[in-house]
Formats: sequence, structure tokens, C-alpha cells
Amino acid sequence: MNVAALWIAALSAALFAVSTSLQHHANAAVSDELGAAGALRVLLRRPRWVLGQAMALAAFTLHSWALHLGVLVLVQPVVVSGIVLAVPVRAALSRQRPSASEVATVSLTAAGLALFLVAADPRSSQQAAPTAAVVMTAVGAAVAAAAAVWAGRRRGVRRATGFGFAAGVLFGVTGGLVKLAAADGARGTGFTEHVFSLVTAWPAWAVVVVGLSGVALNQRAYRAGPLSASMPLLNMVDVLVAVTFGVLVFGEVPAHSPAALVAQAAAIALMTTGLRRLARDETAEQAVEQAAARVPAR
Repeated sequence: MNVAALWIAALSAALFAVSTSLQHHANAAVSDELGAAGALRVLLRRPRWVLGQAMALAAFTLHSWALHLGVLVLVQPVVVSGIVLAVPVRAALSRQRPSASEVATVSLTAAGLALFLVAADPRSSQQAAPTAAVVMTAVGAAVAAAAAVWAGRRRGVRRATGFGFAAGVLFGVTGGLVKLAAADGARGTGFTEHVFSLVTAWPAWAVVVVGLSGVALNQRAYRAGPLSASMPLLNMVDVLVAVTFGVLVFGEVPAHSPAALVAQAAAIALMTTGLRRLARDETAEQAVEQAAARVPAR
């Protein structure tokens, strides 16, 4: 287990967590009927959304570095579980202590993550399989497109869930593509050769297309409903797709004894439960804040 990769992934997770909260707050009052272009024009005038995007870019850079150093099967769960770090951050900004319920939920999610990291214990990655990467990317794009079409015909919670699922698939594929692109960029002996290898390989361009598509769908999920409707499913789909990518493309096979599989399933269940509770608590807090903002001053 590469300790440096896990620390960098944890820092990336913290930035992603705060970025998610800022973006969702900025999207709260933006109507989905404006369309992508109209919503973007509104969001660009909101400092919180712009700051959230800048933090997301920094988090993505750290995520790429972590994937270059460590295995996808371990790095991706750390990154997507970063939402638990948003709890103490929000409490510090509000100058309040986290509630007992929040502490219990964070502990539950962290325990699930720790159990998964220990139980997975994947072997070192092998040379990537380009054909498998192409297939995974194509299948992931097709599944995400189908989910987005389904979500576009729905309203409310189901709409947010559908877009969240589609974004999770694309984010999981993006994680695999980032690791693949990093491997291409590591070729050569000089800086110029590294850059040339990176920009001339298809994974780097696929990261741009697939990643931006995932961001766009995630923004639609934010506008369609509360975080509790999209965030837990998005994060767990992200992990499962990334793990599948790691197994099929890099040969990062997790431990698969009966005991290890049971432990991994229990870990995913703990993380899912914790993420759902965190999203529900954040949604409730935002509803209270929005209701308070609508009360006229006396």
C-alpha cells in the first residue's frame, strides 16, 4: 500500500468535499429550465461556484498524482469518501462543534473506508491493457448516456438520481483514464518527451471529454434535487466503476477469498450508509438555511 498516494488522495478528497458543497449551494436557486448554457452564465457570476470549480481543479490535479503513485482500487475510494471531511470543515466555518449524530456518521463512513482498504489489498498493477481500456470507456459512455436520457424524462428526486448515476459512471471511467494518461506521460526521459507522450495519447483527450461530461451531468443533478438524491449513489457508482476499470485494465485484482469478499461488501455497505446520512443531514441544513433566508427581517 503506497502511503504517499493515500495521503495525497486524502488531500484531494478534502478539496473535492468542500468544492461539492460550494457548487451545490450555488446551484440551489438555478432553474434546470435555463439549460446548460443559461445555467452556466448564471453560475459564472456566483463567486462560490467559481471558487468551487477552482478547488475542484486543484483536487483533480492531486487525484491524478495519487493515481500515478498508487493503485486505482485503493485511491478512488479514498477520494470519493472525502465528503466525510466536509463535516468538520463546515463546523469550523460556522464556529460550532459537529453534532453527536454527525460524528457518529463520519466514524461509520471512515470505518467502512478503513475496512475496505485493508480487505481489498490489491496486488501491484501490471502493464495496462489498451483494448480493455477502450471497451471500458465505450461501455461507460453508453451506460451514462442511457441514464442521462432516462433522467431527462423524469422530475424531482428520480431526475437527480439518474443524473447522479450517470455522472458517477463517467467519474469512475475518468479515474481510470487519468491513471492511463499518467502512464503515457511518464514515458521518455525529458520534460518535452513526457509532455509529447501525454498530449499525443488518446487517454488524455478522453479524460477531457469524459470528465467534462461528468461535470455537466453532476451540475444537472445538483439543480434537479437535494444532495441526498444524487451524492451517495454517484460516489458508490464512481468507486465500483473505477475498481472494475482497475481490475480489467491494470490487473489490480483485490483479495477475493470468501472472507475478503464479505469484508469488502460490508465495507461498501458501511460507506454507503454513512454517505447517505451525511447527504441527508446536509440537505436538511441547507433547507433550514434557505428557509431562514426567506424570512423578512423585522
